[in-house]
Amino acid sequence: MVINKNVSTILFFIIATSSFIIASCGGQDTKKDIGFIENHKKAEQIIYPQEAKFDDFARFVAGKEGIKTSIYKNLETLPEWKSYKEELTSLWKKTNEKLPVIKEWTKNELGTVNNEGGTLFYPFSGADFLHANLFFPEYDNIVMIALEPIGNFPDLNKKKETETIDSYLGDLKNSMNAILSLSFFRTIAMADDFQSEMDGTLHVIFHFMSRTDHTVLYQERVAILPNGDLTTDLSLIKDTTYIGNRFYFKENGEEKVRTLTYFAVNIADNPYVSLGGLEAKGLKTRTDLVNYFNKINIKSTYLKSASYLMHSSSFSVIRNLILEESEFLLQDDSGIPLQFFDRAKWDLTFYGTYSEPISLFVERHQEDLKNIYLKKEKNVRPLPFGIGYQFKKGTSNLMLGCKR
Repeated sequence: MVINKNVSTILFFIIATSSFIIASCGGQDTKKDIGFIENHKKAEQIIYPQEAKFDDFARFVAGKEGIKTSIYKNLETLPEWKSYKEELTSLWKKTNEKLPVIKEWTKNELGTVNNEGGTLFYPFSGADFLHANLFFPEYDNIVMIALEPIGNFPDLNKKKETETIDSYLGDLKNSMNAILSLSFFRTIAMADDFQSEMDGTLHVIFHFMSRTDHTVLYQERVAILPNGDLTTDLSLIKDTTYIGNRFYFKENGEEKVRTLTYFAVNIADNPYVSLGGLEAKGLKTRTDLVNYFNKINIKSTYLKSASYLMHSSSFSVIRNLILEESEFLLQDDSGIPLQFFDRAKWDLTFYGTYSEPISLFVERHQEDLKNIYLKKEKNVRPLPFGIGYQFKKGTSNLMLGCKR
């Protein structure tokens, strides 16, 4: 199948294995490297090209100087970018101080979780590659789901010509402020941000990948077929097909190529109607999306600042799917309520502190969870950093579930 006139042919075939294999041959731009993407108990072989423009863009929006051959090298002389770069240094200061603490905690507490890689499922994620990578650095595949649109890969040189690059960089900086200072995205605020020169999460994901010392090898559109498989052949899609983006990236100095796949979809049971009147069907009728979730071979699920949505019966499909498919689950109290965990199937470890949710979600209080923290009956462990809605150190909580 042909993606387009300039991109490689995609080959699909089934391999009888449940393990994830990845091979990278390196080389120059447009050289086709082979990777394997885990799909339940099979893998599809994908031949994809590397294009330097993607990492050039990632470095530029991360406020990092590009390599000599970067197509954006000329834009680094702009006063708008120089100012943006300086502001990012200030914006990242507190985050950079916290990163070593989180990495050490991950090493000590999530060693088993990160063993042998696998697929991470991160619903309600926004563009938060940062924490997905911090807690699950060894995972081969990351699947992120949110309502925010992915957006389009921009033409920065055109933005220079139209004198919109200053507003673009300003919008990008503003959108990252919440995740860096609060550790979560505000959905309503992000919806406003994405009605600007920066039109979706793609821009923030590129930023975080480069800022966390990764090289972005390639980025492409993918679509979900009715049986839940992914395709890059967009000639196969219908108007109702979900189209997302898949990123190929690797940590600098490492050989293993990883993927991140992002879809902007509604994962409530029933249809969701936006403020603009657009309706997105729910999981009770979107069997293609449910089939996709069932095929990605979820090893771990991560839930943070999830608006307590799965406390409601209207998110029962995704809640049950996570509990059924996940081997591990890391979450704060905004994720799946404690009452839904079958203690005969799950070993639970608690971290930090819990008394009640923030005032906006006070009706989602869990008395049974509060009693665990008060009585320390489960040997509650310390949490040396802030995370989630109660983002200040000493006020946050996490729970790690390990399926028996």
